Amino acid sequence: MLGLAVRALSRPRRADLAVMAEPLDFYGLNYYFPTRIAAGTPPAGATNPDGESAAMDELPFHLAPWPQYRRTGFGWPVAPDQLGVLLRQMGERYGAALPPVVVTEGGASFPDAPATGERGAPGEVDDRERIDYLAEHIAAAAEGAPGVRVLGYYVWSLLDNWEWAAGFTQRFGLVHVDFDTGTRTPKRSFGWLREVLAARRPPP
Repeated sequence: MLGLAVRALSRPRRADLAVMAEPLDFYGLNYYFPTRIAAGTPPAGATNPDGESAAMDELPFHLAPWPQYRRTGFGWPVAPDQLGVLLRQMGERYGAALPPVVVTEGGASFPDAPATGERGAPGEVDDRERIDYLAEHIAAAAEGAPGVRVLGYYVWSLLDNWEWAAGFTQRFGLVHVDFDTGTRTPKRSFGWLREVLAARRPPP
């Protein structure tokens, strides 16, 4: 049965090809961090930023670290300059065929917690690291690259949520969620982004 399905995929219908050839309204790009590949099995003690997997340990290559960058709470490198590199490469590779680009996901997790009064106002969530991350990455997206039109940047995420590889251990939200009570508290980044959006100017 599987063989029949595979053979059917090897003979695309003319109508399907016509649909696939239609121009795109935009190119959706998720960017959190760059990936570097190195030959050989991962060294002892190495961690995989996308989650651990026995199958990954058996591959003849591994994800190499980026020691020159600071890291998020998830251990991901903070590399807004590499977003610029990616956009330039897309412009060079696709030229006039590249549709407008939308960064459909971008953000960072940090161990956010409401202040108790010793540091900051009680209940306030001062996530300055996230503000720095978003400011740098939004600036890189806004700068774009020659021949690349970037239409927008969507922040992941509005709320702290369940992450596939990490459960409730990583907080990406602009709003802090108490996972025991469900209480939601806007973080400092929430107010910062609101001010950025209010101050933006429409494109000419």
